Amino acid sequence: MHTRRIAAFSVFVVLAMVLASCATPTPEKIIVTQPPVEVTRIVAGTPETIVVTATPAPVKEEVTLRILSLAWPQTPVEQELANKYFTPQTGIKVEITGPPYEFVESKVREICASQSSEYDLFEYDSQWYGGAIMNGCFEQLDPYFKKDGLDYDSTFVQPYATYNGRWPVPVGVLTGELDWKDYTDVPLYFIPWTIGTMILSYQPDLFVEAGIVDAEGKAKPPDTWEEFLEDAKALTVDVNGNNLRDNPDKFDPKNVKRYGLGWYACRISDGVTQQWLPFHVSYGARFWDENTWQAEGIINSPEAVQGCEMFARFYKEGVVDPATATWFVSEILGAAQTDKFAMSFTWVSFAGAYDDPSVSQTAGKWAYAPFPGHQLPDGTIRRAATYGSQGMGINAFSKQKEAAWEYMKWYMSPEVQKMLVDDKRAGFASARVDLLDYQMVPGTAKWASLTSIIEGYGFDVWTYPEYAQLLDIQQNYMNLAYIGQIGCKEALDQIAVLQQRILDTSPNNPKNK
Repeated sequence: MHTRRIAAFSVFVVLAMVLASCATPTPEKIIVTQPPVEVTRIVAGTPETIVVTATPAPVKEEVTLRILSLAWPQTPVEQELANKYFTPQTGIKVEITGPPYEFVESKVREICASQSSEYDLFEYDSQWYGGAIMNGCFEQLDPYFKKDGLDYDSTFVQPYATYNGRWPVPVGVLTGELDWKDYTDVPLYFIPWTIGTMILSYQPDLFVEAGIVDAEGKAKPPDTWEEFLEDAKALTVDVNGNNLRDNPDKFDPKNVKRYGLGWYACRISDGVTQQWLPFHVSYGARFWDENTWQAEGIINSPEAVQGCEMFARFYKEGVVDPATATWFVSEILGAAQTDKFAMSFTWVSFAGAYDDPSVSQTAGKWAYAPFPGHQLPDGTIRRAATYGSQGMGINAFSKQKEAAWEYMKWYMSPEVQKMLVDDKRAGFASARVDLLDYQMVPGTAKWASLTSIIEGYGFDVWTYPEYAQLLDIQQNYMNLAYIGQIGCKEALDQIAVLQQRILDTSPNNPKNK
């Protein structure tokens, strides 16, 4: 039987070779097959050996997760960690794309409108939540947490976690005025990608040199806005060593060596709003009433005017570069790294760039603190800080939701979160409760940012779809007030009237439903 099988196979091979030599050449294909296996079977009581060729096992399709992110310092570090740990552990490749900040929201809107599965995960800013969620862009995460026996509410710092992950949740939860436990039944769409508020950065050596010190002779960051302005004057120095506090008459504004303060106050995105908000809120003002959708009489209250006037003094009194009226993220980072100011409003994520010796001349010279505030008649200080945290969510139209969830679990694990915290390039603070104490080192950016969150200083604007329209109005008029083109009362009155029109005609206004 072996002889017949071999002979037959030889004839088959010869015929195949002859036919192949006459056939039109075809592209070469490499086919992987399993080797033949001899099997004995019994036919009518007689053993018979046959050859069985195994069917090749199907090749498992490679999974690649695509993440649309923000161009934050932590983004390339996250990609490195995913390549090094997540992909080898799971076999799932990860590609993170971080376009310029101002293009991310529009890209997600485009993906959502077309119900595209181009990206599986979004790392998304909180003020954009409402529009995307109401348009069905994000997958609810409560079932995923329940399926794996994970407890979102106890894993991350509260009340931040409720405000940043669930929607809609009023800003009073973030500030502690409302109990976060009353909102745990609100749908969950995001895990924390970042946590924080704006914070104050300052150069302690320059403070000591200018005599801005405490009883022990150490650099003392300001507690009030008035102290902040005086410190900025002392630290604004011309090329001849004159400063605006001690010898203003000799100071040369055309040859400034270093300004006392740096921030960005442009009309792009929410530039000027980020800087103005801490003044506005610390003076007791608000943006609107979330229950009644009323802005007029609130955003332009007497307290709002006072806060705006204090904010505008920094430009008027020359302690900031006049160009800050057009600065945004790249400008503030470049100025910090080339020693153009002694203090700044910044983010914990930017601190990594401030202190990166490979790109910054001022690396290692910075310390950080929560913002100053407005001193009340009883001596207490009311502080506020611009809220700026982002979430990671699953694209509702993704075809790889389970793989996306695996990535989210990996990302929020204590091991990965600690690696991000420890990598100075990332400028990353973790929202995990079990990593909180580890990060609370006084004077660091993480400590300043987390302190602001824990103490309830963080304050946000709107998270509804009307956000972009409301912000555009606010940005234009507040920028004009900042540079003194119009007065604060006029700017705020115009903002109030125009924003109220948007709110009154919105289909999301409860009055219109």
